[in-house]
Amino acid sequence: MNLELYNNKGKKAKHKVKLDPEVFDVKVNEALLSQAVYVYLQNQRQATAHTKDRSDVRGGGKKPWRQKGTGRARHGSIRSPIFRGGGVTFGPSNERNYKKKLNKKARILAIRNALTLKNFQKEIIVIDDFKPAKTKELISVLKNLGIDGKIIFVQVEEEGLHRTAKNVQAVDVVRVGEMNAFDILNNKKLVILKSALEKISKNWGKKQ
Repeated sequence: MNLELYNNKGKKAKHKVKLDPEVFDVKVNEALLSQAVYVYLQNQRQATAHTKDRSDVRGGGKKPWRQKGTGRARHGSIRSPIFRGGGVTFGPSNERNYKKKLNKKARILAIRNALTLKNFQKEIIVIDDFKPAKTKELISVLKNLGIDGKIIFVQVEEEGLHRTAKNVQAVDVVRVGEMNAFDILNNKKLVILKSALEKISKNWGKKQ
């Protein structure tokens, strides 16, 4: 499980790095990956759609007509759903909770599966630690690596890379502890800083 190492200029280094087989070479469970992605997307949903039911609509406190003797059906409020301007029956509510939960063991397995899939597809790049002071330095590294499209950098702690990557389109930066299966799979390339490899093995390996 050796992978090419690139220096902080984006050039190929002389030696390689070893990947942890317990993280980057496991049996892929597609059903688990699908479930992890579903849970992540559900947790991003916000209940913004909302309609007013009869208790939310303004007015209607007075009985529209007397109970008997008019020949019409009895009604207690003009804000009933059957009246124009009344409340909505079974409409969407902003009180709906879309949150789902994936247990810890399944979440760890999903991350291993996603990293393994990326490794099999040869979409993982390991690079020496670097802290570009300017955005153009980061762009130069990406150009030397020969990668484009959606890219995600993985590092140990939030440092200079976060700031310089803000102005680069389709480039995201996460810490090891923030990794999830969706972000790993939803990028064309996964660029891991060398110092983050050990942290990944510690967090998501079998010895965690």
